[in-house]
Amino acid sequence: MAYLQSRSILSRHNHNDRSIKVIRCEENISKILKEYTVGPTKAIIGLKSILGEEDYPLIYCINEPQIPQSLVHTIYKLTEALLAEGYSSLPPTSKEVKRICKEYKIDYSVFKDYFIEIKYYTERELSGYGPLYTLIIDPYIEEIAVDRAGTPVAVFHSLYPLAWLDTNVVLSESEIDDLTLALSRRAGRTLSIAHPYTEGLLPEGHRIAATYGREISRFGSSIVIRKHRQKPISIIELVKQRILSPLIAAYLWLLLDLKAPMLIVGPTASGKTTLLQALLGLIPASRRIVTIEDTPELNLIHHRRWDSLTTRYTYLSSEGEDVDLYKLAKFALRRRADYLVIGEIRGEEAKLYIHAAVSGHGALATFHADTAESAILRLKAPPIGIGDAYIPALWSIIVVKRVHMPLKGNEIVGAIELRRVVTIKEVVEENSSWKLQTVFKWSPAKDAHEPQEIDELLEKSKRLQAYSEHTNMSLETIKRELKLRVYHIVKMVNSDTISFEQVNNYITKLDIERMVITLVKAGKR
Repeated sequence: MAYLQSRSILSRHNHNDRSIKVIRCEENISKILKEYTVGPTKAIIGLKSILGEEDYPLIYCINEPQIPQSLVHTIYKLTEALLAEGYSSLPPTSKEVKRICKEYKIDYSVFKDYFIEIKYYTERELSGYGPLYTLIIDPYIEEIAVDRAGTPVAVFHSLYPLAWLDTNVVLSESEIDDLTLALSRRAGRTLSIAHPYTEGLLPEGHRIAATYGREISRFGSSIVIRKHRQKPISIIELVKQRILSPLIAAYLWLLLDLKAPMLIVGPTASGKTTLLQALLGLIPASRRIVTIEDTPELNLIHHRRWDSLTTRYTYLSSEGEDVDLYKLAKFALRRRADYLVIGEIRGEEAKLYIHAAVSGHGALATFHADTAESAILRLKAPPIGIGDAYIPALWSIIVVKRVHMPLKGNEIVGAIELRRVVTIKEVVEENSSWKLQTVFKWSPAKDAHEPQEIDELLEKSKRLQAYSEHTNMSLETIKRELKLRVYHIVKMVNSDTISFEQVNNYITKLDIERMVITLVKAGKR
């Protein structure tokens, strides 16, 4: 089976020998929990009626549209024609489709009865994802794992985040090999026996981590795809999902305005980058943001002062210089950034992050750690090796995790996984040293964040108290600022101001109003 962009594979076989793998749900499902459409494909989440010893009760099934064998030849010829014409999907006008069919001797009359089917399978082949196509375009699926041949492809579904769900998509060894090679090429990466693993970014923004053959993987080629959210998430969406409270959002918004350095930590897939993305939407358009990433995930396309830098690695010295995170961070410090953002700290670039913090830049980054305490231990230990005296350069450490919550209802016994900001701790200087002070914490019993009152927050926040002592901003002024920000957060939550772009426009408008008021007051002096 040829999966897209493999033009050489498409032309290697006789059209009559080809077949299209149509995926249909043949599982015994005792109860359907959710049913919806993804394009012309029906997606079903249900309870299995027959369970093996190690089977999980939930399954995600897809029913792709059925096609007669006589259409296969047409679909492959049309796929080749569209590739030759430079199309990545079916042309939007029937006039152009007719032209292509006429030029490449394709029977256009079949479109009358099978337009939906031809469009779907042609675009499935053009996409490069083959049988994974529906999983890719399903907006509720966050991650896809192809672990081995003959085993169901697994997905992580946002509506049922209990665990990885089996699907009815099962691939052969040759299918996985073909798909792995095709996707690695689309990510601009080399995958071979000599280079048996790779990671990269697909054109749609999805992250891929793949192995090839049995050089390092006992079960052969494998693929994990972490899907990229097409529309960046906003802080308001996170508040609505109870990932953080309106008061936490207001606190972090104030810290951003004060350019207080923040570190977002948590385990893999806990939502660190999602929170970072949302926080950047609270920075008005007049401020300059420089982001540094290994794999570009942040999306600030609507922010006019966004400067996006990404690493570059080469296989041959003749191809040029490797540009790693450290070099980019060093370079970024010369680009007059108001905010320096490192997508993920992994090594010595952490020193430049701290340098940016002590130099007056707003500094934000994510970091793999389970707690604020373990994050600092990792920062101080080799190979990073940040000195103890520089730790207070950090203001706040935000810990975000996937937490288990009991399911409501009796359809399934178990717990559901949700993302929550579980703690926020400030690094507080004390007697020529420092300590971690808890400012916010999440209560599992209540599924709520504490404190909920501004006065209690100000009692806990030693950094805001210290800021008040060393500036002309009194605690009463800080209290008014927090109250005003909570008001605006709640106002956006209760209105249609939800998307990242809408929220950023709202924040920018507030910033402009403040700027005008400041200029008017200055002119009256």
